[in-house]
Amino acid sequence: MTDVDLDGVVVPGLSAAFHRRAAGGRIRTVGVYRYAGVELFMAWGYVGEPHCRFTAVRRPDNSWGPARPGCPPVVRLRDGGRVTALAIDGHVLTALLPDMPAPPVVRPGTVGPDATPRTAAAACR
Repeated sequence: MTDVDLDGVVVPGLSAAFHRRAAGGRIRTVGVYRYAGVELFMAWGYVGEPHCRFTAVRRPDNSWGPARPGCPPVVRLRDGGRVTALAIDGHVLTALLPDMPAPPVVRPGTVGPDATPRTAAAACR
């Protein structure tokens, strides 16, 4: 899937690949999310659950952070009332800015006063 919806915002350049495996009477699933060609986070659980059971986010040194319960924490970065970017554990997805190419994932110095913390509704599919 390309241009994936994350927390109600379609993110140009965010893609996801979903992998499934039967586990008894249920189906396990993991979604691997990429932005600007870089694996950004993984979210997993069971098909049909409204939210992810666990998430792991890629660190700046390219290693993976620990598995944490739930969906990844998403911060909506705003310019006035308009969402201009999303941040996940400090990784900024700026492809929402008009007329700008999607840059590589970066770590911001600060999030700023217009940021709105959320938890992504990246349901396991």
